Amino acid sequence: MGCSRQYLNSHWYARISSGNIVALLHSFFSNLPQEWLEGTHLIIKHLRPVTSVAMLRIAFRIMSPLLPKLANAHTLFSKTLSLILGMMVDVFGKNTQPPIPVEPLEIADLIDFFHHIIHYEGQGGPVQANSKPRPEVLSLFGRAAESLRPDIQHLLFHLKPDTNSSIYAATHPKLVQNAS
Repeated sequence: MGCSRQYLNSHWYARISSGNIVALLHSFFSNLPQEWLEGTHLIIKHLRPVTSVAMLRIAFRIMSPLLPKLANAHTLFSKTLSLILGMMVDVFGKNTQPPIPVEPLEIADLIDFFHHIIHYEGQGGPVQANSKPRPEVLSLFGRAAESLRPDIQHLLFHLKPDTNSSIYAATHPKLVQNAS
């Protein structure tokens, strides 16, 4: 395995117990002007399909901290969020063979982050008591949840625009009307 490919191997990260390269990439992307962030998706696209929870975490660690920076750039935020959700489907999709065994607690931090970031983006900044997600973002989660295995799918049900399964849609009826 060549040196450059070695840094993309999740087993290498586990073996040396270091995320220095990932931290460096994150630091680099965090300091780019917003208009340059469009190209950051290429790194993650080259890693796909993501086939392990370890690789999902690496990609998540690179991309997810960019989301707060993109809160006011809705198109780029949605594109980045879609890419991260697509990686979740790579790992936990209904058609993933063989299914990757995972306990929900192993990815609870990722789900918590999704919960927080959709409110951050909906608010356009730090989450307030009255923060609510945008309907388009809830729709992204709804589509992603439909592609996930049932044992993972239920973790995202509260983030969809369905008033019967989403606390956000049920408490904000205008979200559902706007999503139609």
